[in-house]
Amino acid sequence: MVPSIVIWLIAGVAFFRAMLRTEGDGLGKLLVVIIGAGILGIALLVVLFASLGILMAWTGDNAAGLAVPAGFTFGLFVVVIVTLLAQGKLSYHPTMVTPLVVGGLAGVSLALIKSPPARAWFAGRGPGNRPKAARP
Repeated sequence: MVPSIVIWLIAGVAFFRAMLRTEGDGLGKLLVVIIGAGILGIALLVVLFASLGILMAWTGDNAAGLAVPAGFTFGLFVVVIVTLLAQGKLSYHPTMVTPLVVGGLAGVSLALIKSPPARAWFAGRGPGNRPKAARP
């Protein structure tokens, strides 16, 4: 999920900066900047959820914190690939490598989170199964 977090952060900031640099004035420029801010907000929200999910998984609380951002990222990846295939516009460009890798890694993360060993690990670390602190 760390590569996904980095890509979401870079993409959100880059999209917002690109929207700030658009030509035009008045209401059109304002609307474009608002759309850019909205996309940046969504990207930052995914970064926040993924970071909190990593923290939750690291402490053993639960896997849902990782499943939500991984599922969102993988879902966007699938929608874009299916749309491009349906339109017949899928061709290789060097700039496509990063989104393909991040989407694939999100899919692998989702599969690993839902695997039987991961479920057993999270079940064993549940609130009722944690070892009690040693008493002095």
